[in-house]
Amino acid sequence: MKKEKINFATSIWLFTIGGFFGYILETIWHFLKHGVFINKQGLIYGPFKPIYGFGLLIIIICMQPFKDKKLLPKFIIGTLIGSAFEYFGSLFQELFFKTTTWNYSSFHFNIGGRIYLPYCLAWGIIAVLTIDYLFPYLKKIALNIPLKLKKAATILLSIFMIFNVSITTLATIRYSERARNIKANNELFKLIDKLYPDKYMNNKFPKLKVIKKD
Repeated sequence: MKKEKINFATSIWLFTIGGFFGYILETIWHFLKHGVFINKQGLIYGPFKPIYGFGLLIIIICMQPFKDKKLLPKFIIGTLIGSAFEYFGSLFQELFFKTTTWNYSSFHFNIGGRIYLPYCLAWGIIAVLTIDYLFPYLKKIALNIPLKLKKAATILLSIFMIFNVSITTLATIRYSERARNIKANNELFKLIDKLYPDKYMNNKFPKLKVIKKD
């Protein structure tokens, strides 16, 4: 089947929707499991988990050629795609930021502490539901929104999300560097240190841990 093109505007909306529902999902799951509320934000501004935003986008892009397959093959493919994404997402975070946000080493059936079998299966379920129901539903909603309103909302959302991801990236880099006693070497990083000090980052991202390898 021919792959449907996912343009920049669609990508921004999928990233935002995935990030928002990922935040809701993790917050509820943590509360049900531990009985306490913890801030599960992954971006500095707003209730978003970027791992789920990118995950939703990648699942939709990769699953489109398989959307007409039977349920079991589609589930297996979705499980493999989601698991690979989570594994390499964890590896990228460790290598680029020298930080970790999740670690499954204490659980059975984990691979390198980066992925955990029950959650891998959850990715498969999410992939099937996304490609069969969520994405078609979102496309129907988009068709009913006036074009001018849709364009204006997309521009504003794009500006906000690009800024949000960028400032979170810079703040995380400096948080990691400060933990490894690396001084800010330019005015931008000095400003980041002032605006987003360790206390702020610890409160905002309680699960974010620095790997001190330097």
